[in-house]
Amino acid sequence: MSSNRIKENHTERLWRLRMVFGMPVLLLLVSVQPLAQRTENMQESRRFYPDDPLWEDNDMMHVPSVKVFELEKQYDFLENTFLAPDLPYGTEALNTNTLGEVPDSAWWTNRIGVREMSITEIVRGPDTVDGPAPGKWTIIGRPEGGITPKFTIKDARGDTYIFKLDPPHMLELPSSAEMVSTKIFHALGFNVAQDFLVWVKPEDLEIKPGATWKDAKGKRREIDREDVDYWFQEYVGRTNGQVRVLASKFIPGKPVGEYKHYGTRPDDPNDVIPHERRRELRAMRVFAAWLNHDDSRALNTFDTFYEEDGRTFIKHFLLDFGSNLGSGSTNFQEPRAGNEYYWQPGQIIRGIASLGIYQRGWMKVRYQEYPSIGRYESDFFDPAKWKPEYPNPAFDRMDAADAFWGAKLVSNFTDEMIDAIVSTARLSDPKAEAYLIETIKKRRDKCVHWWISRTNPLDEFKIGTSSNPGPTLTFENAAIRTGAASPKAAYAVTWYRLDNLGNQEEAVGEQLRLAGPEAAIPEGSWGPEDDAGYRYSVARISSFHPDFPNWQEPVVVSLRRRGEKLEIVGIERPRKTPTYARR
Repeated sequence: MSSNRIKENHTERLWRLRMVFGMPVLLLLVSVQPLAQRTENMQESRRFYPDDPLWEDNDMMHVPSVKVFELEKQYDFLENTFLAPDLPYGTEALNTNTLGEVPDSAWWTNRIGVREMSITEIVRGPDTVDGPAPGKWTIIGRPEGGITPKFTIKDARGDTYIFKLDPPHMLELPSSAEMVSTKIFHALGFNVAQDFLVWVKPEDLEIKPGATWKDAKGKRREIDREDVDYWFQEYVGRTNGQVRVLASKFIPGKPVGEYKHYGTRPDDPNDVIPHERRRELRAMRVFAAWLNHDDSRALNTFDTFYEEDGRTFIKHFLLDFGSNLGSGSTNFQEPRAGNEYYWQPGQIIRGIASLGIYQRGWMKVRYQEYPSIGRYESDFFDPAKWKPEYPNPAFDRMDAADAFWGAKLVSNFTDEMIDAIVSTARLSDPKAEAYLIETIKKRRDKCVHWWISRTNPLDEFKIGTSSNPGPTLTFENAAIRTGAASPKAAYAVTWYRLDNLGNQEEAVGEQLRLAGPEAAIPEGSWGPEDDAGYRYSVARISSFHPDFPNWQEPVVVSLRRRGEKLEIVGIERPRKTPTYARR
């Protein structure tokens, strides 16, 4: 079994990791090897523990204080483009449980695909309120960061919001991209802000005495009524006096910067998994390709020093989806976005050398002319070739198992869910809304079909009974279920007895061909009883399909038994992404 499976008592194992990885750098240099050796000696060779599979990572332990860690836009680009850290490829995700799932944590909460989510819940998203409270809305400032026109208000309830204005030439575009993306990323499992669409009359906004902003010359001065009228002047005449605004509720806690997509925060003892080895960050490449979240860089993450039940800890968010789908925040999305990095010298040199004659495929794409949609299409889109603005260390280390996990989550978004999510954008043009819905669905299918078939796609393992005189292990083929492959697959299984305490397997007979996605569990396949009274059996199941030879590498399914109770305790999927040509 892979080394990331959690082996010890939950609290002990986390604190041991923190002992090794979470101390100051100087102490690490002096003592990390002895501590690591002691930790290794304390571990047993056993494969599973009685509390496996774990569904919660206790990474929200109390931290008295942390520093503010803010990234510089230019440095983040330069570092990831030209100064990329020397991190190994081919390493597996470290934060999965024994079923290959990501436990709940300060980064992630299992939602769609793990439990049932109603359309009402998905549409509600992260919202704990219904938007800014009716009554007085007071302008208290104007944020300096980002490129979207915006200002800060406090509502009658005392809650603080950032009000973001769509650019006058593309009304509804960034705000609709934010609304749709926030709902989807929340349903997937990420922490996101609460976003609402509201309509504002500028004359109804009050100004807090002493509220300031920096003008175009960089001079800080107090906000007055003329400033507010100026900010709104291009909107009021076109919208009957009411201006559509995206209201983004302030995230609770103290902002402490952003997180990188590699390494860990040195001041956070809870942050012990290198970010490039977190499955949810690696598989976000699948989600980002689906929604064209090319701006999925560290600058659009958000760490908050959060308080809960008397504890303070860092909670990690995704932020700012105004450059998703066909939106580029202040303009339509660039045709290059999602197709090339900012800096891709080979393509640039070829274009210059040919005096502009050489054109990349994406330069020839023709987009639908919807101002509220921008540049977002599904025909030319190829999920295997999709790229963010510049390299992302976590994306680059996504393997086939990460991709399968991500694609399976995406496959849970039904057509009805997507219809309802897009309706929250409240687009005024029905044709534009229909086009956006259709494009999201087509890109969903492309992402699912490509990534779910890169590895042996068996899933939905269950223990049941059939005509066989004993329990059976049943399963499904996710690629066939989602339409990514034709129903031509055949299957074979080899059973093993597992000595859990010694982590030793012994084959039980030869590989058996199966008549279908069901295998009888041999009585002789159970290993010796461990110290918790459990016996274990392992099935290695290969799939045979003429279009996908890589499926022959088996999925490893581990079963546990105590008395008459049987359960699935482990699933390990092949991680290597095949290199053979697309069919």
